[in-house]
Amino acid sequence: MRTFIGEGLGRIVVLNLQRDEKVLESIRGQLAELGIKNAVVMSAIGSLKKAVLHRVTGFEKSPVDEFVTLEKPIELASLQGVVINGEPHFHMVISDLEQAYTGHLEEETTVVYLAEITLAEIKGLSLKRVKDENNIAVFEKK
Repeated sequence: MRTFIGEGLGRIVVLNLQRDEKVLESIRGQLAELGIKNAVVMSAIGSLKKAVLHRVTGFEKSPVDEFVTLEKPIELASLQGVVINGEPHFHMVISDLEQAYTGHLEEETTVVYLAEITLAEIKGLSLKRVKDENNIAVFEKK
């Protein structure tokens, strides 16, 4: 285990995404515009018309992912994760009228009515995400 400690929270950013906006792309755009390199998700809810995610499928030494695309009315129940060096790594819990899904948020996930996402900037943290010898992401100091 590695532990990295920041100096506290900075700006709190509340995003109010509207119909047809792309979730991950919108978040990346705002992070870049605001110059936020490191953050944590505090809250996220909303409704989606398209969800794209990936999830692991086994126990191999290197991850093997299954990509899932859903195009139907979907509730975004939660989003968790961190932004490291400007790059979001978020997992979500979503549901349609019949079942729930979880996985890593991917591009092209699209809002149907609205999505409300709150991020807290982490000050004094200088990290980057790199892949280890098994293609698994780990943090390193920049």
